[in-house]
Amino acid sequence: MTTTNRRRLAGVLLLPLLALAIAGCTDSDDDSTESTGSGDSGSSSVEFEFRPLDAGGPNTKAALESGDIDIALLFSSDGAIAANDWVALEDDEGLQQAESFVPAIRTEATNDDIDAVLNATSEGLTDEIVQESVARVSIDGDNPEAVAADVLEEIGAPGDLTAEGSINVGSANFAESSFTAQLYGQALEAAGVDVTYTPDIGARDVYFAALESGEVDLVPEFTGSLAVFLDESAEVSSDPDEMLETARTLAEERGVTLLDAAPAQSANTFVVTQETADEYGLAAVSDLADVDEALTLGGPPECPERPFCIPGLEETYGLSFAS
Repeated sequence: MTTTNRRRLAGVLLLPLLALAIAGCTDSDDDSTESTGSGDSGSSSVEFEFRPLDAGGPNTKAALESGDIDIALLFSSDGAIAANDWVALEDDEGLQQAESFVPAIRTEATNDDIDAVLNATSEGLTDEIVQESVARVSIDGDNPEAVAADVLEEIGAPGDLTAEGSINVGSANFAESSFTAQLYGQALEAAGVDVTYTPDIGARDVYFAALESGEVDLVPEFTGSLAVFLDESAEVSSDPDEMLETARTLAEERGVTLLDAAPAQSANTFVVTQETADEYGLAAVSDLADVDEALTLGGPPECPERPFCIPGLEETYGLSFAS
């Protein structure tokens, strides 16, 4: 933009033409500011930095806590958010797929009364409750059974609901799954169901196979990830209701019923410290477009290629990252 300014033009008579040329050049640049996003975010030319760490793991959280990074890509259910009073930025442009907590139960193992108990339990499960509960399990070392009992008392589930039957509740080997498996299981027990537990089964391919085979009857699930697991070409959405219906249809084909989803999610979330949020006025991801300093994002090494990470921040939110 400033090249024309630096040219030496002979003759005073050329100065008016030079002024016009500069004005024309400036107008043109303003109309075509480089951006890989929508262009509606008011993004400046500041380029953010990226530091490869881990996928929402201890390295990323330690770097955010120490100030080595300014923004962390975590799961919205991560207990560290509540424990450290961090701020999960609202995904106001819907970049991330919905990941609602939902009970997945073998269709042959359930009935209307069991469904009612599980739905009532899910209804009280908020993001705040999940974050605080996961913090107790993963940070404080509390037993998931005790944490779930406290939450059931807090939300008043299952209330006066009663049910009959026998259910084996399984879980994956991470805090969110362990806690919610206990939550659903204890709610069913309180309603009169005979409940047993098979904890820490493993990853989704293992525990979902156990669910399909009848080794377990119920597992806590997450709508978006389950849909993609069942069908890699599944259409994902940031809308919780749409994502639930997509996952529900796919699960039904495998003999599994997805009941009502909880308000709580375990979605990809960009997180900052309270100090960073206050300094730059951050409440939503779109607010990052107004930041005039090069902040550093920490996340998984594959972030530069993943649509929910740097490409999405650039295309959906109009941010720029140094190559």
